[in-house]
Amino acid sequence: MHLDFQLFELINQFAGKNNLLDQTVILFSKYGLILLGLALLWLWFTKTGDKQENRKIVLLAFTIAVIALGIDKLIEITYFRPRPFVNHAVTLLVQKSNLDPSFPSNHSAGSFALAFAIFWKRKKMGTMLLTFAFFMAISRIYLGVHYPLDVMAGAIIALAVTYMVLWQQRLLEPIYKFLSS
Repeated sequence: MHLDFQLFELINQFAGKNNLLDQTVILFSKYGLILLGLALLWLWFTKTGDKQENRKIVLLAFTIAVIALGIDKLIEITYFRPRPFVNHAVTLLVQKSNLDPSFPSNHSAGSFALAFAIFWKRKKMGTMLLTFAFFMAISRIYLGVHYPLDVMAGAIIALAVTYMVLWQQRLLEPIYKFLSS
């Protein structure tokens, strides 16, 4: 049996056994990215710290998330991996289309992109958001819609994009400075 599927089963086996847990994970998976967005909105408008720097961080996070999700889409166009419920008997807690690719996980890429961007600039808040992104990734496996490799790929794409954007950040500085004023 494939290790990716074994890890999937290890997490997905708990789905459908506790209604409160199931509903919590469904809500978290469905609305978690909105909560991350609210954290960025808070950072944009907070009076804590340097206002312009906070706004640059938000713009940086947005840039990284857009690029990471764009890379995800390019991968989805060139490689199609069926979702776990297509080829296996799994506990599926949300409805998903058989036509949507499983690899890589957009939820994972998006949440990790935002979290990595914040982490690089604000360690404490970033650590909380990375923990949040980790649980977002696990929730996608728990729900039965992604394999562990799918969410890991999303996280790795987000990390690579974060590194590349930060490496070339000086090119974006004039745009960020204008937008954050």
